[in-house]
Amino acid sequence: MLNYSDTDPNIIRYALEALQAALAEGDTSKIRAALDELYPAQLLEHWSEFTPEHHLPILTLLSPADAAEVFSHLEENEQAELLEALPPSRIKELLGELSLDDLTDTINAVEEESPEAAQALLSQLDPQTRAEVEELAEYDEDEAGGIMTPEYVAVRDFQRVEEVFRFLRREAPDAETIESIYVVDAQGRLEGVLSLRDLIIADPKTKVAEIMNPDVVSVRDDTGQEEVARIMADYNFNVLPVVNEHGVLVGIITVDDVIDVIQEEATEDIYRLGAVESPELVYSKSSVWALWSARVRWLVILVVGAMFSSTILEGFQNTLQAVTALTFYITILLGAGGNTGNQSSTLIVRALATGDVRGRDSLRILGKEFAVGALLGITLAVLLSAKILLDGHGDILLVVAVSLAVLMTVTNMLGALLPIGIKKLGLDPALISNPLIATLSDITGLLIYLTIAQWLLHIKPT
Repeated sequence: MLNYSDTDPNIIRYALEALQAALAEGDTSKIRAALDELYPAQLLEHWSEFTPEHHLPILTLLSPADAAEVFSHLEENEQAELLEALPPSRIKELLGELSLDDLTDTINAVEEESPEAAQALLSQLDPQTRAEVEELAEYDEDEAGGIMTPEYVAVRDFQRVEEVFRFLRREAPDAETIESIYVVDAQGRLEGVLSLRDLIIADPKTKVAEIMNPDVVSVRDDTGQEEVARIMADYNFNVLPVVNEHGVLVGIITVDDVIDVIQEEATEDIYRLGAVESPELVYSKSSVWALWSARVRWLVILVVGAMFSSTILEGFQNTLQAVTALTFYITILLGAGGNTGNQSSTLIVRALATGDVRGRDSLRILGKEFAVGALLGITLAVLLSAKILLDGHGDILLVVAVSLAVLMTVTNMLGALLPIGIKKLGLDPALISNPLIATLSDITGLLIYLTIAQWLLHIKPT
């Protein structure tokens, strides 16, 4: 077996080529031998290099644990397709190896395609597992309850350390992790937490109540997954307990689940900032039609917005005809304004996502961004003034410099306040995409520039 810490791409490539050749030959023994040389993570990294026809033998011939590891990280629609094609014996093995949260996600994915197939999968589970899966399925997938697992270890405060160790030997194999052990009362309410290290160094006769930490940080089962990720990052937790409205411990969230959440949320925000409509889009697996539909709606909105720019230009015909040189600097001003708005929007969206700022900070943000925008505007106005003088257009120097300074101040505040406004409406601030900010900045920029030109150059309106 390869050492996963070995990053030599040639060694990995050799193992992958051996697997490809074995799959092409259809030689089961060679496929097994090639799979023994690769970790699940390496297979996942190169999964798209294998044809869909080869995915089935890979999952069939991997060890049950490795097959479950690979399967749990596949896209949900692919999971559903594979479950239809895999042999019943392998399906049963996969279901037995999957953690409860991954198992629930898989059955939910199958249910979207075929409720009958989902029921068939549920029927293969033992009664207790089925009940736990059905309970987890009641939660929304973007809530703490939707990403937690009920496979945790809980003890009572009156138990002695030696009793806890005996309990762990019996229950640990079925737990997601035993790094953190939770203390509950008779009704299951969370009372405290202790680490495995606390147990190891404690006297065997010591009671749990004497060594547990009663100040345990937890989240409600209806807490949003973004907030869960933020809490775990802030506290540097590897595991976080989840309680219901009555304080009863119902599950735990582990760091691997949060990594998935962070990747999902980051992808969603990146797509939205780029005005791409579908946050679940996977480019390599998307058709031309899917890519078109994910992008066209926002582009139509942006083009309609850009039409206002042409209308504004038409309304200032007299100004542009009177001083043709004004047109030479339109693209510079609009580009600077759009970039400024995008910068401030990106900073505020990120600050809102991490909890660094909140909606109630609007006035403080407005003041700060006014100052920043003014300084940026003055800085670039001085730079642009040098070019205007070199171009020999000193007669419009004041118009362009003042317009740039004002425009950058306004667009900087606009880019900062729009995400906050969206947040207050209960929507995702990432909906304020960079193209939208650029379009609004263009409209604002033209109005500011040409209005200031009319005013300073004493040109009559059209």
